[in-house]
Amino acid sequence: MKFRSFYTLFIFFVLISSAFAQELTVFDRWHKTDQLIRDRKIDPDDARDSIELYVKQGVQNFKMRDIPGTKRSEWVFPMSGYTWTSYRTGGKDYKDERFDYFQGGEFKGHPAHDIFILDKDSNSVEDSTGLPVYATAMATGIVLSTYGTWFRQDYLRSGNYVKLFDPESKAIFYYSHLDSVTVQVGQLVIAGEPVGTTGRTGRKAIHGKTHIHIAYYKIDEGQPIPEDIIEDLYASQKRFEKK
Repeated sequence: MKFRSFYTLFIFFVLISSAFAQELTVFDRWHKTDQLIRDRKIDPDDARDSIELYVKQGVQNFKMRDIPGTKRSEWVFPMSGYTWTSYRTGGKDYKDERFDYFQGGEFKGHPAHDIFILDKDSNSVEDSTGLPVYATAMATGIVLSTYGTWFRQDYLRSGNYVKLFDPESKAIFYYSHLDSVTVQVGQLVIAGEPVGTTGRTGRKAIHGKTHIHIAYYKIDEGQPIPEDIIEDLYASQKRFEKK
């Protein structure tokens, strides 16, 4: 009887482990595909087909976790632990005319917003607190890709980054120029939780001010299309600072 109980328990854990591994497979594959896109080593049509499939599987994966998504009206400001922020060119830095997601790491335009913190000595910590400022998830989602090993001779323009899949809106939140990455591919992140710390990593950003580069790509038939979220940033910051 004891043997049968042990055997049943063993089979149970094998099945649970197998199911968990299958859950992560979607995002492991998405991560690898995204790396190929970044390095321009995949045909755009093939990439679109893959992303379209990953979105469907990713939504199913999220539903299995039985956790509610985040409505747009409830998005969280993508930074925490700061005492002061400013937007590049007053929030008018968004430019998507020449952007194509499949241009990879050398994309054109600036389909995003840069938000700076108070860091006059450029050491990637907040001057008044001496602590790092966290980049936080605007919505509950699952990490689809990361890069956290940037160094000064690295060719990557983006520096360290995190890409978070939002199953509620079937979109990607993109955080780059991070000083550090604190999440991993396949990890569930609740809205407001850290994904990394703000920084200055990246080929050009290393000579600039400490900030977060935040973008939002709505996925349409496998094509990540940028969308200006400046009003969402303003609204979420007001909600955050009222608390």
